[in-house]
Amino acid sequence: MRIFLLGATGKIGTVFLNMALAKGHHITAYVRSPEKLTIAENLTIIQGNLESIPQMSAAMRDHDVVVSCLGGNDNDQSNVIQKFTELIVASIKESNVSKIVAISTAGIHNEFSWVTNFILTLFYKHVINDHRLTTQVIMTSGLDYTLARPLSLTEGGLMKSYRKMTIGVPKGGKNISRQDLAHFLLETIESGDYHNETVGLAYSE
Repeated sequence: MRIFLLGATGKIGTVFLNMALAKGHHITAYVRSPEKLTIAENLTIIQGNLESIPQMSAAMRDHDVVVSCLGGNDNDQSNVIQKFTELIVASIKESNVSKIVAISTAGIHNEFSWVTNFILTLFYKHVINDHRLTTQVIMTSGLDYTLARPLSLTEGGLMKSYRKMTIGVPKGGKNISRQDLAHFLLETIESGDYHNETVGLAYSE
């Protein structure tokens, strides 16, 4: 499969990249700093500008799916993820790609109890709002999408035993490793499951 990857130099993007290459997929990593990546078989590295729709859409052509592992909101009011996602969606529509798989966050649908939702809003208002607006951009785009809603991310290993919920979040779940988040992204691309759904991810209680 030909995968167009955004955020390949970030923590989750790096894990996803290595995991997908190990399974024989062809990856195009569209990055600002190509020197941060190591040349590998089946990996094409393109230095690109996220704010250039013509450049990004040209690089996307002939891929099966766009994967966005972008982050970047430090709980400020910039809505940086939403703005980049609007450009990504516009670029996808200019190319011949129709599917996007991306990372969001738990909390965008007010999935928790009112107490937890209140605490999240109090301490992470801007980052959750940015992800919520980003989700709206993707869900109303007309593209085939899958969005991951992980709970708190950890540096743990690959377990492959996490729970998935398309409505709400796994009851009692608290976290999931970046390894398993990347595993979910790759698994849903390979299987075609979770068509036009957002999926809550966490380990068992």
